[in-house]
Amino acid sequence: MPRFITATRCLTFILLSLASAGQAADAPNPTTCEITRETLFDRIYGGWTGMLIGGLEGLPHEFKYNEHPRDSLPDFTFLPQGARSDDDNDFEWPHLWFMDKEQTIKLPYPRIVEIWKANMNQGIWVANKRARELMDQGLIPPATGDPRHNRHATYNLSGQFCVESYGFLAPVMPQTAADIGLHYARIAVSGEPLQATRFWTALISLSAFHEGALDEALARAVDAVDPDSAMAEVVADARRLYRQHPQDWKTARQTLHHKWLVERKWNGNSTPVNGGMVALALLYGNGDFYRTLQYAMALGHDADCNAATTGAVLGYRLGFQHIASLPQYIMPDRYVNKTRPELPPESKVSEQAETILRVSERVILANGGERIAIGGQPGFRIRVQSPRAD
Repeated sequence: MPRFITATRCLTFILLSLASAGQAADAPNPTTCEITRETLFDRIYGGWTGMLIGGLEGLPHEFKYNEHPRDSLPDFTFLPQGARSDDDNDFEWPHLWFMDKEQTIKLPYPRIVEIWKANMNQGIWVANKRARELMDQGLIPPATGDPRHNRHATYNLSGQFCVESYGFLAPVMPQTAADIGLHYARIAVSGEPLQATRFWTALISLSAFHEGALDEALARAVDAVDPDSAMAEVVADARRLYRQHPQDWKTARQTLHHKWLVERKWNGNSTPVNGGMVALALLYGNGDFYRTLQYAMALGHDADCNAATTGAVLGYRLGFQHIASLPQYIMPDRYVNKTRPELPPESKVSEQAETILRVSERVILANGGERIAIGGQPGFRIRVQSPRAD
């Protein structure tokens, strides 16, 4: 079974994750991990599918629960008509599409402006909308994400919900994942939202092999951000509140809400507020995909974006086969694009995952990895990185 092969051949990485939580201080520092192409595809397919389910099924809950969480956890279906374009997926998808077609990892900013002018003209909001307007005025990134031009740049959630898939590209390479994510995040944001970009791309990158508790994974990913940042503090708050109130998610939510909105004055579209909600959802969901998305929706604020991020983290961690085996899974292999005209009007979600896998292979090889055979199956040996705040 590929899953067990990869777990065994990267056991030292799992022990290193435990060491970061103080559970195995003498764990060795691995230099490589190995994964079959089939297993990596399953992780990417799971992450992308999880992001689609979370974002689209979370839409009915978007900004519905602001001062207080939802009274109960909502039931939801798994996209019975298939997936469609929405801002939780259709900012990343054009970038990934052209990264694959043009065989590059970081699209040059002038090329991004061309792509945005041709494609990003509907279903676009707040910091991204302002960035698009600035492109028409002749600015190119990162100036479009500079607060001198873009008043939303210093808080906006684009630093979270527009970057998750870049973590898929760099399994156990959190520095590379963050670097790619930052390149694209700077189109619309700067400052604190970039700390969110670092955190979520690193967490997803590390989730390719991590099999411990979600609390351990969160603790490890914090190493990717500035320790003085709001992102580092809100993750620490979420972890502490979960330990204090393991059976009372509403009290944890209200405590976090009061600190970050009432006292600190961050708004409900900011990365600290919503990042805290995602961290709580992951902790209270405890690895259960369906239950975790329920928490992400019920905790409130920008609930569709938060459910998308939650789905991306757990989907990549668990893999598509796990999601598809759940009793709620009825989603057809279909993605309808109604917003980005240069991309196909319809495709299979599995084809999207194959596109992301091709880019991931390029990232792995560009960072010292290599193609190998694992038990007679094609696979990759990946050079492991530790998360680091530059």
